[in-house]
This record gives sequence, structure tokens and C-alpha cells, in this order.
Amino acid sequence: MRSHRFTKPYNLKNYKFGIVTLVGILSVLGILVVGSAKESLQSKQILGVIIGFTAMIVVSLIDYMWIMNFYWVLYALSIIMLAAVKLFGENVNGATRWIKVGFIQFQPSELAKILLIIFFAKFLMEHEEDINDKFTLIKYAVLAGIPLALILIEPNLSTTICPALMICLMIYIAGLSYKFIGTVLIILVPIAVIFLSIVVQPNQKILKDYQQKRILAF
Repeated sequence: MRSHRFTKPYNLKNYKFGIVTLVGILSVLGILVVGSAKESLQSKQILGVIIGFTAMIVVSLIDYMWIMNFYWVLYALSIIMLAAVKLFGENVNGATRWIKVGFIQFQPSELAKILLIIFFAKFLMEHEEDINDKFTLIKYAVLAGIPLALILIEPNLSTTICPALMICLMIYIAGLSYKFIGTVLIILVPIAVIFLSIVVQPNQKILKDYQQKRILAF
């Protein structure tokens, strides 16, 4: 197996300066918008942009294939971060999504999205020959279910849907059989219809509690 270098083996002329420039422009616009809304937060936004921009440059120089060698470490890091949110995160309007490390406050679920993409990409590469094996599918489902459940209970349904769709799309592209897909749809579609028909009933306690939380949030 060919070993991978820590840094990407490309010439400086091939570096995507255009993308970096666009990110920089959007970041400056974000600083201006935050400043116009609340000037006291502008300095904090500038510091966040500087840290984020620096991290982006550093990460862009690292060969992602080299990072994939540590895919189980990345998965464990994702789980630890998401679990830490429930243990040490701050509750705001009934949701606990942010965690503070020193003077930096960030949302672990957003970082977990990237780490999970790398992890499952490597996982599917390792199981290229037995992607439709039932034990591989069960393992894939369990590994996907743990971080998704941790994000969902924050609660953060919108953020849960994004990685869930991404994980499903990745295994589909990897060669998941249409027979298996059809079987899953036959089972899940009726369950989803029944679940939604129950949830949308106006006399359901779950729906009432959710509506009350939304009203309090506003």
C-alpha cells in the first residue's frame, strides 16, 4: 500500500487561491453585518475569522489521504465532542448545542460533519468488496446511529438530517444494491407515514411541548 505524505504533493500554482479569496470576502462581509447589528460583537467576530481562516489554510495543506489513516481516531473524537455537549454544553431555549473551550465557543455537531465524512469514506474503502454483506451494513448502521442520536438529543433535528442524508448517499455511491434499497423503502415508508400521522395530531403532547418551546424561543 502506498504511503501518503503529511502535506499535499502539489505545486503552489495549483493551490485554489480563488476559493480562499471568496471565503475571505464572505468573512469580511460577515464581520460588517455583525458590526452593523451589534458593534460590541464585531471584535469577537474578527478574532473568530482570523482563527478560522488560519485553521483553514493549515488544513488545506494537509493530505486528506494521510488523515484517513486515523479514521477511527476521528470517529472517536466526534463521539467525545458530541457527548461533551450534553455534559458541559450550555442550555439555551431548551437546546444544548454549543460548548466553550477556553475563550473559544463552537458547535461540535458542525465539526463532526466533516470528521464523519472522512471516517465513513475510509470505512467504505475498507469494505469495498463486502459493502452489501449484512454484517457490514449492520456495522455501518450502528456507527452512523451513535453520532446521529447524540446530535438529535441536543435537540438539533435540522443538523441531524444533513449528516444522515450524507451518510446514506455515501453508501449508495459506494455500491449499495438496489434490492436492499427497495427493501428498506418498503419497510420505512409506511412507518414514516404512520409516525407523521400521529405526530401532526393537534392533541399530541409532544407537538404541544414543541410548540411551547418555539414560542418561548421567540
